[in-house]
Amino acid sequence: MMKRSKTIISQALLTLKQNLETTGDPLGFKQAYWNNWAKELNLPSEGKTILLTARMYQMLPYVIETTRTVSGVRSIIGIKGVGKMLTAANRLAGERIIRLKARKDKKIEQKAENALKGIVAALNAIGKQVAYLYDAEPYSGVLLFDLGLRKHIEHHVRKVYCFLKNLGIGHVITLDPHTTFMMKEIYPQYIESYDIEIKHYLEILSENRGNLVSASRREFAKEFVIHDSCVMTRDLGIIKQTRDVATSLGIRLIEPKHTRLDTACCGGPIEYAFPNLTDQISFIRVKELANVCTEIIVTCPICLANLSKYQKTLGVRVWDMGEILHAAFNIHS
Repeated sequence: MMKRSKTIISQALLTLKQNLETTGDPLGFKQAYWNNWAKELNLPSEGKTILLTARMYQMLPYVIETTRTVSGVRSIIGIKGVGKMLTAANRLAGERIIRLKARKDKKIEQKAENALKGIVAALNAIGKQVAYLYDAEPYSGVLLFDLGLRKHIEHHVRKVYCFLKNLGIGHVITLDPHTTFMMKEIYPQYIESYDIEIKHYLEILSENRGNLVSASRREFAKEFVIHDSCVMTRDLGIIKQTRDVATSLGIRLIEPKHTRLDTACCGGPIEYAFPNLTDQISFIRVKELANVCTEIIVTCPICLANLSKYQKTLGVRVWDMGEILHAAFNIHS
C-alpha cells in the first residue's frame, strides 16, 4: 500500500514538473485564465515595479478540487497501473476534469478574486502604482520548492530571473508568503548578485499605513482573531506589519493561544500528498480560533483554502486580508 501511494505521488509530481517545462504553468492551464481577475482594473502591462500573483490565489479552486481527487484515489489505490494513468492523463485531465469541477466552486473563487482586487485597491490608495504582466506573468516555481523537487529549481529560477531582468523590472510586490520566501530567500541561492527587490504587499502598506486610514467604507466586523502563516512569521518575520495594517483599518485583532512565532499550522502545503492529515490539522486549528472569535483573518491563500472549509460546520467566517481591503475600499467585483 505504501509503495503504491508513493508511486501515485511520484507520478503527480512528475506531471507538475512536465507541465512547468512545457507550458510554464504547474497545472498546464492556459495563461488567460490566471489574469481574468484583472480585466477591469486597467493595470499597465509594463513598469519597473510589478505585482506578481504567482497564481496562488487563482489556484485555490484547483488546490481544493485536486485535494478531493487525491483523497478519492485512496479508494482505488490498489488498482494496477493507476500511477501510469495519472501520467497519461497529464494536462488533459487537469484541463478538462479538475478545471470543470473547480470552476463550480464559485465561493472560493470569488474570495480569491476579491482578495486580489482588494490588494490592488489598497496599493492604489497609498499611491503605489504597479504594473501587471497579464499573460506574460511567470510562475515563481514555489511548488517545486514546497513539494521537494529541489533538483529542478535552478533551471526554473534562472529562467524567471532572466525574464524579469530583460523587462527591466527591479521591484516585485508579492501577494503570498510562499512566493515571497521563494523569491526573497531561495532565488538568491542560485543567482549571483541577485538585485531584484522583493517585498510583500503588507510590508508596503505598513510603511504607508497613514494613507489607509482614509478608507471610505467598511463592511466587516470590528474584531477578528488572527491566524498567522507559519512562513510569514517564522521565515519572513512579517508579524507587526499585519497588525499595523489591521489597526489602520479600525480592526481590533485578538491573539489566539498559538500566534506570532508560535502560530499553529493550517495543514498546508501537504494537501496533495496527505489530504486526510491536512484535514485533521486544519480542523483542530479552526476550532482553536473559533473558540476565540468567529471572525478569522488570514494572510495566506493556502491558509484561506484549508481553514475556510469549516465555515459552515463551525459557524465561522474566514477572511483573507485582501478581502478585508476589498471591503474597506468599497471595490465592486
